[in-house]
Amino acid sequence: MIFRQIHKHFPFNKLFKLVLGMAIFLQLVVITYNHFSGYHELSGITEFVLRVIRGIIYSMVAGFIIAYTDLYVIQYLNKSFPWNKGVIKRVVLQLILMLIIAIVISALLTLFAHWVRNYRQPLQNVLFNNILIYSVVNAFFMSILEAWIYLDESMKEKIKTEKLQKELIMEAANRAMYEAQIRIEEEKNRYAEQLIEQEKRLNKHLEEEIKNREIITQELNESREQLNSILTNLAGAAYRCYFDEHYTMKYISEKIFDISGYHASELIENANRTFASIIHPEDQELCKNNILEATGEKRHYEFEYRILHKDGAIVWVSENGKGIYNSDGNVEFLDGIIVDVTRRKAAELAANESEKKYKDLMDLLPQPIFELNLDGKIILSNKAGDEFFGPLPSNPDEKISALDCFIKEDIPRIIENFKKSSLGIKTEPGEFTAIRKDGSHCPVMVFGNPIIRNGEIVGRRGIIVDISERKKQELKLLNAKEELERINDTLEQSVAERTKQLTKANTQLLKVQKENLQSQFEVLKQQVNPHFLFNSLNVLTSLIKIDPDLAESFTERLSKVYRYVLENKEKDVVSLSTELEFLNAYLFLLEIRFMNKISIDIRIDKSYYDYQILPIAIQLLIENAIKHNTFSKLDPLKIEIFVDDEQKLNIINNLNIRETKFVSTGVGLENISRRYALVSDKKPEFSKTKEHFIAKLPLLK
Repeated sequence: MIFRQIHKHFPFNKLFKLVLGMAIFLQLVVITYNHFSGYHELSGITEFVLRVIRGIIYSMVAGFIIAYTDLYVIQYLNKSFPWNKGVIKRVVLQLILMLIIAIVISALLTLFAHWVRNYRQPLQNVLFNNILIYSVVNAFFMSILEAWIYLDESMKEKIKTEKLQKELIMEAANRAMYEAQIRIEEEKNRYAEQLIEQEKRLNKHLEEEIKNREIITQELNESREQLNSILTNLAGAAYRCYFDEHYTMKYISEKIFDISGYHASELIENANRTFASIIHPEDQELCKNNILEATGEKRHYEFEYRILHKDGAIVWVSENGKGIYNSDGNVEFLDGIIVDVTRRKAAELAANESEKKYKDLMDLLPQPIFELNLDGKIILSNKAGDEFFGPLPSNPDEKISALDCFIKEDIPRIIENFKKSSLGIKTEPGEFTAIRKDGSHCPVMVFGNPIIRNGEIVGRRGIIVDISERKKQELKLLNAKEELERINDTLEQSVAERTKQLTKANTQLLKVQKENLQSQFEVLKQQVNPHFLFNSLNVLTSLIKIDPDLAESFTERLSKVYRYVLENKEKDVVSLSTELEFLNAYLFLLEIRFMNKISIDIRIDKSYYDYQILPIAIQLLIENAIKHNTFSKLDPLKIEIFVDDEQKLNIINNLNIRETKFVSTGVGLENISRRYALVSDKKPEFSKTKEHFIAKLPLLK
């Protein structure tokens, strides 16, 4: 009954053509747009045909439903809300009904199509697109159907008017019909133009609305992606919280999970736990006071505290943030970022401990050790240095110039050495006259090397050796020589021969004494080799920053080496086992210093451990080999140490003589020979082949 009434105004064949044309046109436009926009690309012509057929079927079903629904709505509105009773009310009501029809039909048809064949895209996206499309289609249908019904009713009114005109004015029928036709045509044209303009405006408005929504959606998605990317890549957890006793989180990024073990969802709005509950109890008052002070002064706050990890561990964090104030000036939120600084804290503690051990080792040494900055100011001194020159000022901003510790005559040479060191030029040790803290003068030997950090020279490090005793011995020998010469010159001729014999005897005695003193001096000089000490300290400085644990082991072995030197400096001989223990500690330092550039093979049976040997003799020969040979990881220095059948300790190294402008004096080897002569009639043997240097030290019972 309803369809029959509808088809009186709009024949079915015209409705079918309209719906079919709409379905075909709509599918071609939608499929083409989806393919070229990348929203739903086609994989081939088969998929295109299937999508066109399936889309036409769905669109025709939707078209007929929309058309019949629109025709019924228009008929109802024409009866209940005619245009001449209120245009605004009619337009508003018609737009609302048109939108409801589009939404309902789009939802039903989309759900049915999704049930038949799941969409590749999210269902909500497809539903939103279909609502937009069928809203436009519904607006188009309603406009066409409204125009057609209006035309049909106008035609009926025309027929009624013609009949009335024929009944009332037969004589003016032709003129009246003509004028009526003109008016009708004009009215039709005018109304059709209005409908067309209205449709154009509506289409334009819909297009602009669709474009604006697409732009807004794209900008919103980009903003969300940027925000998520920024928060994900931050070094810490960004947050916004209320300034209450729980620090209730309004938002906190998921980075907090890496720091505390708790997910952001567990802390937001105190879902499972308050943020205040994971702050270390001893640091809660610190956090509160720092934030109160900063917000009271309306400035940023930054401080470090501890939190309790979910697994029970303690985590150090650094928090940086500021208060967000309302119109009344009260704190509404706290915004900031929380960064895990546990590893940095552990590194600082390890570095402080290593520096303490480094300072303790320096204080253990009997010679003054110093470090200068590029301005020549003393920035570090050991205990021996404080006893020699006086302690450094307690105020770290006050510095003492190193030039104040030496006499004026030596200052130009010191400045020249410092300039060369700051340019990376190697300087030789020199003799200077130092001023003690009591004002007395003392002859010293100064050894120094540049301090290099991060590839740049930042100062100079050195050691000062007191050579007063050596100077006194030299002076005594000189005076003795002058005294003997004076005696020889004043003796009478009659006792010349006897004097000659006595002089010869005294000369031999003085020679032995001088050799003994020289030997003792060389021993003492080798006991604390400044170059070896500087190299070891430089290695230790690097290890403190790179590997604190290895730096600790290095410090212990270096301390053991120098303790051995100090404890055995007065002894003539030591057991071979004692010397080998010292040698193991010394070899550990060489291994760290040269990194696989030296290979030392020790093969000594334990039956020889009770035999006696000169202290530090093996170390002296190894240092001699390092001093006079060049080596690398590809061509290392190879040293063999073993006892032969004659009960002699052999120290053999391969030869790759270092090119240097200094010629070896052989003082070190001569020193060993003289020291052996003082304790035994057995003599050490030194020989050289084309490929090896061989040293044989007698083992003493």
